[in-house]
Amino acid sequence: MAIEALAAVGAAVQILKTLYEYYNIHKRNKALLDILESFSANVEIAFERLKAREDMLSLGQNDALASIERDFTNAKNWLVANDKNLRSVWTALQAADKLKDLDDRLTKAFASKMSIAIFTALQDTRAGVIKIQTTLEGLPTNLSDVCRTSTKEAIHEAISELKQEAYAAVGGSDGRDRGFRNGEAEKIISQLVDQLAEQERIKEDEELLFEAGYAPLEPTKPSPVPYTPASSSASRRSSQYIPASVPSDLDNPFEPSSSRASSISSRRPYSSSLRSSTLVESDNESLATVSRAKGKEPLYKVPNDLVLLSAKDASTGTDLIDPILASDGNIYDRWSLVESSTTPDASLRIVGNVVQLRDVLFTSFPERRAIFEQRRRDFERKTLDLYASASYNDLPRLAHHLSHVLLFDATSVSLRVRRGLVYYRLRFLQEALVDLNEGVQRAEESGEARIDVLRARALVLEELHDTDASLRDVEAVLSTESNDVLCLSLRASLRGNTGDTAAAQADLAATNTAIRSGKVYRSKLGDSDCDLEYLARGWAYSVVRDFAAAAADFGFSANLRNPPDPYATACHALAKLKDEEARGVLSSETIATTGIQLDDAIERIRKVALSTAEASGDRSFTTSGAPVFRVQRDEGLPPAVFPTLLLRASARATQGEFELALHDFETAMRLRPACVRDAPNLRCALAELRVMCGDREGAEREFDLAMAAAAGKEQRADVLAQRRQHGL
Repeated sequence: MAIEALAAVGAAVQILKTLYEYYNIHKRNKALLDILESFSANVEIAFERLKAREDMLSLGQNDALASIERDFTNAKNWLVANDKNLRSVWTALQAADKLKDLDDRLTKAFASKMSIAIFTALQDTRAGVIKIQTTLEGLPTNLSDVCRTSTKEAIHEAISELKQEAYAAVGGSDGRDRGFRNGEAEKIISQLVDQLAEQERIKEDEELLFEAGYAPLEPTKPSPVPYTPASSSASRRSSQYIPASVPSDLDNPFEPSSSRASSISSRRPYSSSLRSSTLVESDNESLATVSRAKGKEPLYKVPNDLVLLSAKDASTGTDLIDPILASDGNIYDRWSLVESSTTPDASLRIVGNVVQLRDVLFTSFPERRAIFEQRRRDFERKTLDLYASASYNDLPRLAHHLSHVLLFDATSVSLRVRRGLVYYRLRFLQEALVDLNEGVQRAEESGEARIDVLRARALVLEELHDTDASLRDVEAVLSTESNDVLCLSLRASLRGNTGDTAAAQADLAATNTAIRSGKVYRSKLGDSDCDLEYLARGWAYSVVRDFAAAAADFGFSANLRNPPDPYATACHALAKLKDEEARGVLSSETIATTGIQLDDAIERIRKVALSTAEASGDRSFTTSGAPVFRVQRDEGLPPAVFPTLLLRASARATQGEFELALHDFETAMRLRPACVRDAPNLRCALAELRVMCGDREGAEREFDLAMAAAAGKEQRADVLAQRRQHGL
């Protein structure tokens, strides 16, 4: 067994011994005995799971396993430090509460980290198989098929065992009579089982691809089982590769506290790297390897006499300046794929940098090093210039360029934040969250300021309706920069949506004070995204029903982009309509103007999506890995249009056009990305539209969904009040 696993087992044994001692001391207190029995049962289950996975966990470095060892050691140390308190100082009720808290935290952390540790072991196995398959190139095909078949059977067997083990942990038909007595742990393990089923489906798809004669070389971004159930980062992102590590700085201290809320870091997905060939490594991988080797030679290296030197690009025949491996298995010059409008293969993507070949090229052709460095600098400068001046029409091209820059400058936090905001504007919300999670993690590792990446992530999380996570990021920023208009506005919206209008208005007053005093926080990335601050403040004013102020902020935000941003323009049009309605002076001219502006905004988003889709053909990703707009068959509208459709639905409902409003609302909900959570206010609005259209049965279903999405007593009370108002 790995040293970390042995240490974890040792700590678990010590915890059990201590708990049995407390059991003998407190025999007369049933409540405390129940806690001790539950705690000891959970620790025994952890002990058995560690022993059952001895062979798998003994292979390679496993940071998740090391993190488990630290958790058990911290728990043991806490018990030792508080031994006197638990024996005689604390009352039985206090001791029970402290131990229950420690049990909950330790159980939840073990359930999530153990799954990641096992996934890591599986990933190491797959990486080894990939290297074997790479070595087998040129040998008889049947030998390669044997390896693939063996790999397929081994992975399916491992997945089946993991599913059975996960079910056993929560009890049930495949489990023991006892199991985790913690509701959150059951949710985590249920998510693990769901993800295992998804992994199995992906492996089946992969086998079909192998049978067709080609294999996917680059996976999509993975999502580990999160620490906290239903976190926004738990939105499933399928991949055949699994996170490789759990950074040690994400460990939570295990001293029980009165607050059970998970830390901000609990929802960060962990980055993974792909080593599909010993000749290829991405810049991410280079950084990690150099960091571990502390300046020594890279750990994964092929002897120089095995490097097949090709100084020409595979497609154009031009000199190789910056060699990369593409998903078709050929080596290209980076710039032939960056600058070319057409590619040899519609599914072609950059897998990684052929670092060793590049070094040999520079040795053979020293003049190419200067060209290599200059081209990278020039492309990054042009990309940043485009970012500063980009309109909505330029955003797909900008996302593509930023993705290319990040392929050779993967450690840049500022570039990752910029791409995350571009994805946000295009409503690639899942990709935006992945970038910003990565940015937060890299900022922590490098010691850089996290304010810009946290405020951007709060904006994306708010769009995903993950209000708790968004509020945590907002509070983290405001604890350092109290005059950040974006975060103050987001907090005002979040508070207003929960019914705390007074606190929301106080936050809006704080934004006005900061603006008048000239002490507004300015992003280190420049003012290119300051329109989002006024957009967020417009939302906040809308929540407190000050539509005149909202219209002013929306209009200012829209005009900061040239041409005006379509979504901000739509928000401005709706706010003006709502303002006149609130004042009782709604005019036919305003109704007509609002309809035209909303239609134009939707059409502009649709045209950008169509032009991008036509230029990309059947591609789902560009060569850089940036996602491509896909236009749905549903009326030819892209998913990016869903929030603007909701605005038009609201405007049409205000005008009394309930059938058209319901059509827009239903279309928006169909186009809504899967990562966006249900929100009770949206479901209630849809229910009211169904009532207006005579669909009372459909309205009842919507109110049921609203009740399921409600987060607290206040929201549930609001849903019930609206439901009773319509007699449902």
